[in-house]
Amino acid sequence: MSKLIHWSKKEQGEQVLFGGSFIENKPISFPSYFKKYAYSNLFYWAHLEAKESNIFPLHPHEGFEIMTFVLKGKVEHYDTINGKYIALKQGDMQIMQTGSGMQHSEKILKGSELFQLWFNPDFKLSLKNKAQYKDYTDADFIQNQKDGITSIQYLGDESKHYCETQGISIKKQIFEKGEYFLALDKHTIYSIYILNASGTINEQEVIKDDFLKIEESQELKILAKEALELFIVSSPLKISYPLI
Repeated sequence: MSKLIHWSKKEQGEQVLFGGSFIENKPISFPSYFKKYAYSNLFYWAHLEAKESNIFPLHPHEGFEIMTFVLKGKVEHYDTINGKYIALKQGDMQIMQTGSGMQHSEKILKGSELFQLWFNPDFKLSLKNKAQYKDYTDADFIQNQKDGITSIQYLGDESKHYCETQGISIKKQIFEKGEYFLALDKHTIYSIYILNASGTINEQEVIKDDFLKIEESQELKILAKEALELFIVSSPLKISYPLI
């Protein structure tokens, strides 16, 4: 039976950083002593808005596959692999396979907006690998338009970009005003962030910054009241390796 869980922005985790310079709403928060929020191999998801320019100082990561998507503005990224700041602009994506360990820093400029997602690969393998990362510009992604839907494929499906984590697909889709029926795989979990506008998804009313988790469903029914922009992560219902 199809399962749908809906979180409004207010129901998501929230964090205010650096005296209000950065505001985060978190569809998937870091685990606490009392509760684990992660599911499938999707460990963490934060949406950040920069009210002022500020910087995350140098800090370490290991094991996880960490992806940054710049939705608006500009981010300057520094890490111990490259040793210098490199700019990411609107539409760009960065993938870090943090492997046996690396450190990085992020300078986020006022007015910028981004997603950061952490994926849980097979740590038994990933911790043995040398850390690496790759930046992609918006020109690197497959884009197509069909039947009122504009799609940008970041990872998975027809994309050839390398992803360390099993069974991941990430795309952005913009639906023109109207009604749509899309086939789903019942063995896949669909995590959907509403980037803009309003409508209904499988009869659930949604507005900007809402988040949906859909599983064991074979159809996605979308009613776009206006151009509806969705960020969609597909991940396996069952994982073949131990998760942390």
